[in-house]
Amino acid sequence: MRRRALPAGAAVAALAAVIAAPHAAAATADGTAAARAAGWLAANAAGAPAGQQADAIVALRAAGRSRAALRPRAAALAKAAPAYATTAGGAAKVAMAAVAAGRNPAAFGGVNYLRRITNRYAAGRYGASAWDQALSLLALRAAGRPAPAAAVRATLAARGSGGWSFDLTPRGRDSVDATAIVLEALSASGVRGSDARLAAAVRWMLAQRNGEGGLGSAGGGAATDANSTAGAIRALRATGRRPPASLRASLRALQERDGSVRYTRASGGSRLLATNDATVAFTGRWLPVR
Repeated sequence: MRRRALPAGAAVAALAAVIAAPHAAAATADGTAAARAAGWLAANAAGAPAGQQADAIVALRAAGRSRAALRPRAAALAKAAPAYATTAGGAAKVAMAAVAAGRNPAAFGGVNYLRRITNRYAAGRYGASAWDQALSLLALRAAGRPAPAAAVRATLAARGSGGWSFDLTPRGRDSVDATAIVLEALSASGVRGSDARLAAAVRWMLAQRNGEGGLGSAGGGAATDANSTAGAIRALRATGRRPPASLRASLRALQERDGSVRYTRASGGSRLLATNDATVAFTGRWLPVR
């Protein structure tokens, strides 16, 4: 018997229900926003640069797309990824996408992306930035590999006066988006959300909210941007906390009618980058996604 296609509105509602049902954070997830964002990604992410393709695979998987449905995207990424994944963070993005699509990150398109990550490890550090470090730890977790204890210690030691900086040094300027992804990575690496250092970083991050409850990268009440706000929502959930309703609402306010998400109210920025990050946050999940 052939199944009749659902009307567009019913399809979004059905996907929203699928997204919300399996996750412990469903009470704070916005399934409708996630379904709309995932629909936009599915129609617009093909042909994007490799890093954004990788993020889209993770986001679509978080939004309930099957691994079979992600197979063509994974095949395209496998072709584009070798030239892109020359840093620890780039290799980690590809590795997480491979896992989300049900592929082996140690043999993805004939390339071992876990080795590319570990080849850039020295003295507790992967690469040169908070993104290299955090994404590498997240990718190892996604692949079922333990995080080196020295890497966890180095990450904790790099916290500044509140959170973490882009260059991952205590002397750098703490940023919301760096703090958020480091919190996700440390949680994935086994550091408890109740750890005093993580709790202090969470307090600092939440103190940076603006009047509408959203977050900008620089903190200090800066205008809401989608990437920082989505990262903070994911980080709170990763550390076992419930994101404030105003924080979630500020992210939803950046969603366009077509389902995409703007960078800020004033600037569309890269809607693909913003929508990739926002989709995972809307679903109630956090990194890594399997």
